[in-house]
Amino acid sequence: MIVVKGGVTAPKGFLASGVKAGIKRSGRADLALLYSEVPAVAAAAFTTNRFQASPIKVSRIHLKNKEHQAIIVNSGNANCANGRIGDRDALKMTEFIGKALLLDNREVLVASTGIIGVYLPLEKIEKAVPELIEGLSGTKGACFAGAIMTTDTMKKELAVKVKLGKAAVTIGGACKGVGMIYPDMKTEGHPSASLRIVPSKRKRVEGHATMLCFISTDAAITKRMLGASLDEAIGGSFNMISVDGDMSTNDSCFIIANGLAENREINDKGGDYRKFTKALKFVTGELAKQLARDGEGATKFIEISVTGAKSELDAKAIARKISTSNLLKCAVCGEDPNWGRIVAAAGSSGVSFDPDKVDLYLGSLKALSNGMSVKGLDKDKAHKLFTKRDVYIKVDLKSGLHKATAWTCDFSREYVAINSKYST
Repeated sequence: MIVVKGGVTAPKGFLASGVKAGIKRSGRADLALLYSEVPAVAAAAFTTNRFQASPIKVSRIHLKNKEHQAIIVNSGNANCANGRIGDRDALKMTEFIGKALLLDNREVLVASTGIIGVYLPLEKIEKAVPELIEGLSGTKGACFAGAIMTTDTMKKELAVKVKLGKAAVTIGGACKGVGMIYPDMKTEGHPSASLRIVPSKRKRVEGHATMLCFISTDAAITKRMLGASLDEAIGGSFNMISVDGDMSTNDSCFIIANGLAENREINDKGGDYRKFTKALKFVTGELAKQLARDGEGATKFIEISVTGAKSELDAKAIARKISTSNLLKCAVCGEDPNWGRIVAAAGSSGVSFDPDKVDLYLGSLKALSNGMSVKGLDKDKAHKLFTKRDVYIKVDLKSGLHKATAWTCDFSREYVAINSKYST
């Protein structure tokens, strides 16, 4: 597997574009399109937040179609809590693209991100569609990545090539999201994915969203196996990040595969499936870390590893709980190695473990041994570890063979500043 350039347009047969439709008050690009030149199969995972945005409702229905060719995305407006009007507007966005590209609108998926509780300026979107279509290019992956951003400070994209038999398969991705980040997504078909969505009366909910990811691949793979692979990939990547512990109404991860690599079609969980999924996990994992690094106001990136757990679910639960500790995130911002906040968070995770077995490391420095603070801990060394841009924490439960890793960032004054005036 090798890393290549191009983002979502790195795989064969994918074009992208991004334009300024006037949705954002800043005047920056805010409308994006990803297009496969040939019919493709698609899968997606969506937030488990019960208050779900209109584009998720529409995309869920459209995913029942056998083939897809396009995904339209707007930033600057979440199109959430807009009731039936929002549902209509999300559907209209797919119709605009379907008509322009001569597709059935069910072959078009849709996503939105931005402020909650504000109606979409649909006339601006419709007016921008011709420019969006005209701008489609196999070299505009970065334009797509830029147009989906909200308060992100940098574009987030990645692509890799992996050999499947004699064929070279490419997977490319782009994502955004630096606030309201605590995804818990489920793929369509997952037992807990069909939540009853809270309708319909418009309620203004001040806030912003969201984590969005778009993955393209030229692999030949069935729709069922594509969904299974995506489900495996997000479990250890996007579902293990947190910026502020707030789950969005719009979190979505789409993957679309057009088969132009001409590999032997992946239709079971054999060797090619495992190779493809390993590459997909790499892409989603690296993109997830990019999201955590660029958290709103972040000055530090925090990696939390939990080892020696009785089950993977236990390890994930503890890692995620630590990643959402506001006290820890403030301590990291202030470069205060107050590790008591780590064990307190672990102990409140709901997971059963023996505290008298636990070891805790700050980087390579052991702070807790068998549940007891290490005598003579060098506080200066501990402080120095927290002055670095990347902070590493490890909790060893010494109770089993399972492990998990979560990623987060610190809380800074800038985070408060951004979120105290987001909608004004």
